[in-house]
Amino acid sequence: MTDSPRWLLALESSTPHGGAALLHNGKPAVAMLLEEGLRHGRELLAAAEEIMKSQSLKATDLCGVAVSIGPGSYTGIRVGVMAAKALAYGAGIRLAAVSSLAALAESTRVSGKAATGDRVMVLQDARRDEVYAGLYRLDDNAAVPIVADAAITPEEAASRLRLYSEEGEGRLVLAGSGFHTYATTLGNPEAAAGRVNPEAVGILGWRQILLEEYADPLQLQPVYLRRDEGADWRHDHLIQTGK
Repeated sequence: MTDSPRWLLALESSTPHGGAALLHNGKPAVAMLLEEGLRHGRELLAAAEEIMKSQSLKATDLCGVAVSIGPGSYTGIRVGVMAAKALAYGAGIRLAAVSSLAALAESTRVSGKAATGDRVMVLQDARRDEVYAGLYRLDDNAAVPIVADAAITPEEAASRLRLYSEEGEGRLVLAGSGFHTYATTLGNPEAAAGRVNPEAVGILGWRQILLEEYADPLQLQPVYLRRDEGADWRHDHLIQTGK
């Protein structure tokens, strides 16, 4: 990276609330959030164009584009990934692929609901009586996975919640629409909102750019999780927490 100012565009469309953000040298500068349900390519790209225009930027002025790649809304993710791939390829800029659940965990810090050192359990409604689940720790630079993202049942999510509440270092923060959808099954816990912040996508994407962890705009595909009955999540958690 050079000493000159660098701009990164972030696109988020994995939840019913999409949006775009610009980061300047890794710091959020301006963002535009879309109304619920507005995730079509023309609306997402229009938002990106508007915030870039506000800073007098063209696509070729960017050092890269970051996009949330899932899991999440099937249509929404495809819209965001295709838009980011087209922009990266057309402008010849870097592409960063960000887990939507990692971005949701980072969103709790962006919104001030969590802080460095906290653990964040994310739970997004996947419909069909399933949820997308993950457990992250907020370190100084990123949301780091403790347990791999997975598609699970609400009942298994309740088991994970009990374990995470009892074991592990640092405060446990809850985030995601799944806590609202399956509140009764989960014991009505208090959780942060389920919106993925586009600035959070950009923060994690910027770190990837710095580490030169680029995605190939010709090969990148959305991530659609499916249930894995054989996943030993409890073992993974105990190993990570040193129990």
